[in-house]
Amino acid sequence: MPISIKNGQRLARRLLVPFRTLDIERRKELVLADRLVREFGDDSVDYLIPQVFLEWTDGSAQHLLTGFSEDPTRTARAWKDLLSSDWLCRGLRGVRA
Repeated sequence: MPISIKNGQRLARRLLVPFRTLDIERRKELVLADRLVREFGDDSVDYLIPQVFLEWTDGSAQHLLTGFSEDPTRTARAWKDLLSSDWLCRGLRGVRA
C-alpha cells in the first residue's frame, strides 16, 4: 500500500474524519483534484502528487502535505513531520477534549 494512502487513512482515523482519494486517471476526479490543487495546494503546470488536504463543510480546504512520487523517502519524511507536528497534536487535543 502506498505510504500516502496508509498515512492518510491513519490521519483520518486520528482526526475522526472520512478518508478519500482522488484518481487523476478518472475525468471527474481529475477535475476535482485540479480544483483543490489550484485553489488550495501546491499548483504548477504539472503539479506534484500526492497532495493531502482537509476539506471543510463550507467548501474550503486546507493543504497539509505535498509528497514526491519520484522520492518515496522524501514523502515518508513529510508524513513523519506532519504526524508529529505541534499543529496536529494541538488539534487532536481539541478533538478528544
